[in-house]
Amino acid sequence: MKMRNKLRFVVILLVFLLGTLALARQILIGRAQDNPEESALPILGGIPKFELVDQHSSYFSVDKMEGKVTLTDFIFTTCPSVCPMMTQKKLRVFRQHQNNPKFQSLSITVNPAYDSPERLKTYAESFGIENKKWFFLTGDEKEIHRLAWEGFKVGSKTELANHSPYFILSDSQQRIRGYYNSDDQYAMKKLKKEIVQLLNDTD
Repeated sequence: MKMRNKLRFVVILLVFLLGTLALARQILIGRAQDNPEESALPILGGIPKFELVDQHSSYFSVDKMEGKVTLTDFIFTTCPSVCPMMTQKKLRVFRQHQNNPKFQSLSITVNPAYDSPERLKTYAESFGIENKKWFFLTGDEKEIHRLAWEGFKVGSKTELANHSPYFILSDSQQRIRGYYNSDDQYAMKKLKKEIVQLLNDTD
């Protein structure tokens, strides 16, 4: 009988502890939802000044990122595998917000010697991308390398062509708020949620 009573006590104690943990978890989740600041995205850096040229031969500077939630990646038009897949995945995300005036997309070439505005335009059109809020950018190689490595903090310190498979999300104040591996399904789901979160936070 004593053994049974001990076992019963242990079972009751375990049930009580599990219930307490579940309740605490719900309270913490509720607090995070009631206080957006507690679940705010981290600030991972600022984007430096730059000036490049888009697929329409128009100048594009960091000032055009002000007031916009921006999704950025680094590609090149002759990339045989990774870049086309990144563009396809990004296009699916872009279409969800293409009519939102607070959202835009940047694709910056890591092969500016070859990727002229005309070639970038052809690349964009090959994916059916004609929206004026998706900018394909080219320019000075050193500036792009500096922008990738020091600004967006992706790629290689020595070789511009060793570009990153990550999408970079920045807010309306030109601050980086997240990095998302384009090959990671979970990361892509996270990206979609966090774009919405930033758009909701943008005045």
